[in-house]
Amino acid sequence: MSAVALVLALLALPFALLDVRVAAGLVVATAVLAVVALTRGHWVWCGRAALVVALVAALLTGWEAWELRRPTPAAGPTVATSAQPGPDREVLLPLTVERAPITSLALLEFAGDGDPVYEGLEPQIVDRGHERGMRIIAYRHDGHTDFYDDLALTPDPDESSAVTGKGRLHYSHTDLGGPEFEVDDHGRLQLEFALTDVEGREITGVVRESTEDRSVPLGLLALVGLSSTDPEYFPLFVLHRFEFVRTGGSEIDVRIDGAPVELAPFPAPVPVQGQLRNFAKYTPDAELHAVFPTDADGLRRVRTDGDLYRDGEATYCFDGDGLAQIVIDRTGIAFDPPLDPAAPAEGRITMTSHPEMGSVAGPYRVEVDGEVSRLRFEIDDVEVPRQRGLLYRLIVNERTAFGTWPTEYRYEATIDRGADTIDARWVNAKPGG
Repeated sequence: MSAVALVLALLALPFALLDVRVAAGLVVATAVLAVVALTRGHWVWCGRAALVVALVAALLTGWEAWELRRPTPAAGPTVATSAQPGPDREVLLPLTVERAPITSLALLEFAGDGDPVYEGLEPQIVDRGHERGMRIIAYRHDGHTDFYDDLALTPDPDESSAVTGKGRLHYSHTDLGGPEFEVDDHGRLQLEFALTDVEGREITGVVRESTEDRSVPLGLLALVGLSSTDPEYFPLFVLHRFEFVRTGGSEIDVRIDGAPVELAPFPAPVPVQGQLRNFAKYTPDAELHAVFPTDADGLRRVRTDGDLYRDGEATYCFDGDGLAQIVIDRTGIAFDPPLDPAAPAEGRITMTSHPEMGSVAGPYRVEVDGEVSRLRFEIDDVEVPRQRGLLYRLIVNERTAFGTWPTEYRYEATIDRGADTIDARWVNAKPGG
């Protein structure tokens, strides 16, 4: 009986990370069997060892249960305004941020050599306010992408796609078969689409989760910029409520010309939060920011309202002539000290997403030679979002690709304040990691 108790205690250790309910049951069973064995004097050393291991498993299970249920702070970035704001004035605005109109997305990666043309599909919901529809990005084996926009969207064949690998190769404005992308009240994905690709093939996809068990999602900074060879901006793509598709009772069916295409399996065939997963993943709450885009027509001069200038969803806060902060949605970008392109300086830029969605930061330098300024910014520090549970922390941390790819990015700009021009570029030193 003591030996059985020890085996159950040892099993409770890994299950504390995989399924806290099973772990709790194993801990209780271990304690009962060990106490009975010790009372009878059977294999006392083994019973004591079982109790020690059970205690460790109980602590680990309790910690994991707390991590899955701990409250999330609701606070977001606040605009740092002075108690005595400055007067309205004209200032230089060398750096901007734009939000992409993508609100939801899923990523369906194909297993192995599932298809000779595409290695995966990314259905997205595009919401431009006046129109809403689905876009599907198809990732090609040659590093390019093909875009398929539903008829509900206005055609936009010239939209930038420079952060998706080698960029877009084909664009198609087409019928996606009455597409559906919804996450219901139980947190289950309901996805369906159909299209004819540039090769003339019929592609259909259905993913319908049916589990009744809830799951605690992740938050992370997407890896989309990892493979970019010629980025036009830094892709601060923050994915809230990110989930891997749960396979229990789910319908997962992708076909090309009627032939089924297998999706990539989860890296390890183990349950996460008590549920088996597929490597297909999705989020109903995407926050996709193009940070410091390089396609500006010229150096912008704007007039503030006190210390603030608002442009679309972004608020720019100035301290004197220096840019001190940018706030857009749940993300804040701080400049310390405030960045004035007309004044030589060294400082840091920190991009922080809320709540608990990590940060990206690095040093900047401004060099001034008459009317010409040179600005350089490189990322050297990444704090990934704090994950709920040790298993996800093993996947998403500062030492994996999630925490290393941004450090390969640097920004360089030459600003001519006399001619109001700016020549800027982003460099990804190691596309693909």
